[in-house]
Amino acid sequence: MPVASVSGETVAPLIVTPDVAPPPMDAVVESPADVARKEATKLAAVGRTLEAGNLLAEAGLEEEAFALLAPTDRVIHDPNTYGTSDDEAIELSVVDETTSVKRSKMMINGTLTPFTAQAGHLIAYAPKDAAAGQEAAEAAIFYTAYTRDGLPKDKRPVTFLWNGGPGSASIWLHMGSWGPVRLKSDAPSIPEEFYKKQPESLPLEENAITLLDKTDLVFVDPPGTGYSTAISPYINNNFWGTDADARLLRDFIIRYNNVNNRQTSPKYLYGESYGGIRTPIVGDLLLDEGTARFLPESSGKQNIVVSGLILNSPILNYASNCHMAYRSSCAGYLPSYAMVGDYHKLAAARGNASAESYLQSMRTFVTEKYLPSVKDWKTVKDTAPGKELIAELEARTGIPAAQWTSDINTKPDWVQLNLVPSYKLGRYDGRMKLPKSSPYGPDGYIDDAFVNQFKSYMKQSVNYENSSYYSACCSAYGYWQWFHDGLTSGYSSYDPSSLPDLKESLAFNPELRLLIIHGYEDIATPGFQTELDLKNAGMADRVPVKWFEGGHMTYDTEASRAPLKAEIDKYFDDPRYSLPPAIASN
Repeated sequence: MPVASVSGETVAPLIVTPDVAPPPMDAVVESPADVARKEATKLAAVGRTLEAGNLLAEAGLEEEAFALLAPTDRVIHDPNTYGTSDDEAIELSVVDETTSVKRSKMMINGTLTPFTAQAGHLIAYAPKDAAAGQEAAEAAIFYTAYTRDGLPKDKRPVTFLWNGGPGSASIWLHMGSWGPVRLKSDAPSIPEEFYKKQPESLPLEENAITLLDKTDLVFVDPPGTGYSTAISPYINNNFWGTDADARLLRDFIIRYNNVNNRQTSPKYLYGESYGGIRTPIVGDLLLDEGTARFLPESSGKQNIVVSGLILNSPILNYASNCHMAYRSSCAGYLPSYAMVGDYHKLAAARGNASAESYLQSMRTFVTEKYLPSVKDWKTVKDTAPGKELIAELEARTGIPAAQWTSDINTKPDWVQLNLVPSYKLGRYDGRMKLPKSSPYGPDGYIDDAFVNQFKSYMKQSVNYENSSYYSACCSAYGYWQWFHDGLTSGYSSYDPSSLPDLKESLAFNPELRLLIIHGYEDIATPGFQTELDLKNAGMADRVPVKWFEGGHMTYDTEASRAPLKAEIDKYFDDPRYSLPPAIASN
């Protein structure tokens, strides 16, 4: 601090420093990376490879850390037969949890980046039975994992992904969405050469929008799908139900975390379609259990249970979806009908409006005109307002006035089969069409190619091979036990809802990150029905719903891939994403 001199003037204090010899002119100051390398070399020399790799990872030396930490390549010719019928199972004694390994590299954000591909089976164990004193082996779950092993695990998220059905394998997300490669199906295009038979293959290419820049990826096949099967004395059918399925996936995730030392990693769940039921329930089960079954790990860092959920084209409540619960209102479908009618040039109301603005006008139309009128439709039907509503419905959706007059609650199957003369439309993507004479439906266009190329891809790029039938979908559906959360009888028991589970998850973890994705032309699980469900549950302001051009598998539409990735990047990058202001400001 300044001091006064004898004369009264303020002068700076005299600072005396000890004599310190300056560094030699040619001395080199080591960077933190060089220091880490030196220390890692010493650790590796005495066999402490894991510590050396972790040290390099913490220093940001991913490629050098990867060389030490990633498992070496291993080819698996799995001899087991994995039965996926309702009454099939496998003996515990023949299940081998050894995974295949393939070290690879791909361009991520302009940098050639190393990652590991692994595939195999992991046994899911039930919580320890107090009487028996042990955990029961439930199922051998087939999974494929893509991990960047040169990054610190406590900072590197891991995301578990599954499709829906129920009874679908994860092949559609695995080979179409966020993995290191993808099959380009170019929805909604179906070339005329494939009107009589599905293509055997589709272009396979490196995925420019892989999520490996943000998170490790684990694609999971529930029992009776893919190569997953129950372990005797259980059979697949024991896990074909809303609650049993969710409990089993909870058990798989806990086991994966323990086996792969991911207790401290941020964890995300990504579910598509019926995944809108499954994923919130699994998340709620995990949060409810907490870390009780986490194995101790040496870092001493905080364990993480669930960080967030992403729902892709979800159904949240079977009772409100008029295709599932036939007595329900189809109001939630109307915006999607309008987009499909506009795409096929049968509806005139949109004009030059953007998709976003036209969607908003449809929301207004449904809530302010359609719903108030249909409450007392028998009285309104033959009045001037009733006839005006019919005319506006025709103009907005392209569905003829005669059909609306006949059924003011027109179902999506009518749209599929009758909207475009001589053609049948896709349920998952209403833009896709085939002649009615075609032996298959538009929804099946990609099926053969995905299964064929999955098998060859797994052999060549993941080092895994098995001769079993890969069950893509959907043996379980007809056997499914829909009961959820204590409801075992009555009409409502067959229409599960995950909304209470989502609400409870937010009570467990108020900072849970959430995102819902929908395609404009999806007439299987329409986005506006999701918005109505969230509003009715009091969660509309907490759960963002983002819309994109396309159908159920939004990532199959080329124009939507970059915008989808941009939104999901925001989700992973912003810890405040979807949080209410009161929490986000903390």
